[in-house]
Amino acid sequence: MSNEEQIAYWNGDAGRKWAQRDAMMSRMLAPVAEALMNHAEVDAARAVLDVGCGGGSETLMLAKRLGPEACVLGVDVSAPLLEIAREGLLSLGDAGKGVAFLEADASSHDFGEARFDLLFSRFGVMFFDDATAAFTHLRNAMLPGGRLAFACWQSLSNNPWTALPLKAALSVLPPPPPPKPRSPGPFAFAESDYVETLLGDAGWKNIAVTPHKVSMNWEGSGGFDATARELVNTGPVGRLLVDVDDKTREAVHAAAADILAPYYQNVQLSLPGAVWLVTAENA
Repeated sequence: MSNEEQIAYWNGDAGRKWAQRDAMMSRMLAPVAEALMNHAEVDAARAVLDVGCGGGSETLMLAKRLGPEACVLGVDVSAPLLEIAREGLLSLGDAGKGVAFLEADASSHDFGEARFDLLFSRFGVMFFDDATAAFTHLRNAMLPGGRLAFACWQSLSNNPWTALPLKAALSVLPPPPPPKPRSPGPFAFAESDYVETLLGDAGWKNIAVTPHKVSMNWEGSGGFDATARELVNTGPVGRLLVDVDDKTREAVHAAAADILAPYYQNVQLSLPGAVWLVTAENA
């Protein structure tokens, strides 16, 4: 999917649906953002660019952590998600005076040179059409010695929260055309060696890719069936279901319910996941 397709996707029905789910997704992914902040030791940062900020939850987390002296700019291509982000900013009061949000394509937007001391992203950098060019462009916006810190997913096989619903769906649906290896998408950076290579080619130094396990907890007030449907309709399986008829959709949901049932307890689905915590420097 090209950058233009990504922009259309995140501003269409899909972007609006993600905006509706943003509160739930933010709660679920907050531990990843916190782990990345701790791992990267972000506390000294004073000018932060949050790439792919979505609904802004981690942008606001950064602002609270760094204090009112820091400036944090969240950038995303999705107008529906940025609307959620700006609503959240209003609730922050004076603590958010250094926060701003920008609707732009981070891979090409002119941020100015040598402006930021931290480039941060929680799952927002795997969608660039040309990742090496994008990270080269973003590095130009960094101060000398500025740091990069982002989280990205490991392989699909290491992320049962996606792999199991997909397995259920493909027991009903014909398999889609295989994606081009390393093409833009959630698992584009699954290979740590590839991440190190592309960042090195983009001029970043002192690159480190660290594995980190996560628990993906899907909460639901409607019981197991509603929670399982919410999980199935998010991510790759949701895209596969866009154009299917109701009978086929119900068959996919039934197959997913069978495979997900062992992971439901305490009014939530809890499935394992795995990410990379990536750090580098503009040395």
